[in-house]
Amino acid sequence: MRSVLPLLAASVVLLSGCAADPADQGAAGASSAPSAPVSAPAAPSAAPAAAPDIEGLEVLAEDPSHDHVAGPIDYERVPPLGGEHNARWLACDVYDEQVPVEFAVHSLEHGAVWLAYDPALGDDEVEALAELAEMNEEYVLVSPQEGLDSRVVAVTWGAGLEASSADDPRLAQFVEAYAGGGQGGEKGAPCRGGGVTPREARGQLGTAA
Repeated sequence: MRSVLPLLAASVVLLSGCAADPADQGAAGASSAPSAPVSAPAAPSAAPAAAPDIEGLEVLAEDPSHDHVAGPIDYERVPPLGGEHNARWLACDVYDEQVPVEFAVHSLEHGAVWLAYDPALGDDEVEALAELAEMNEEYVLVSPQEGLDSRVVAVTWGAGLEASSADDPRLAQFVEAYAGGGQGGEKGAPCRGGGVTPREARGQLGTAA
């Protein structure tokens, strides 16, 4: 009997040492709880969808930077197919003036299609572009732009298309394929609503109103 009691006592000590302290359990539970979401420039979380079958379509091999940058940005090409941009986006609409590129690129991230055209384009063709915007008014931006390589350039995040005429049927295909899509990693984010006007954007950049 004397030899059994010490063994029983040792077992009790071991069991009590292995038991978790309720306070420790609470601390562990708290540390494993999900943290609050962190606000940061978005990036696509899934592999991009296959590119639509549009003749002459340019698709970037790599996803451009999603970083927010304050102030003017020197883009290698205008309009860009994505990249660094202002923290605010330009409201999708049909404009008769050049728009601040830094804000328009943020609109692309939200799934917008930007139809940029040569300022020398005829009124009838400008009207044709405005009609294309009616295909998805929430996610199409139309504006004149100096220095284009073609009379009309359609861009979205990661893809672009050049056209010699606003009547080119490929432009409608481009709008249908991309307007409101998730190619910028923020599908469902607004464009027409909540965005700034070109005047407000220029004010933020400190450029001429």
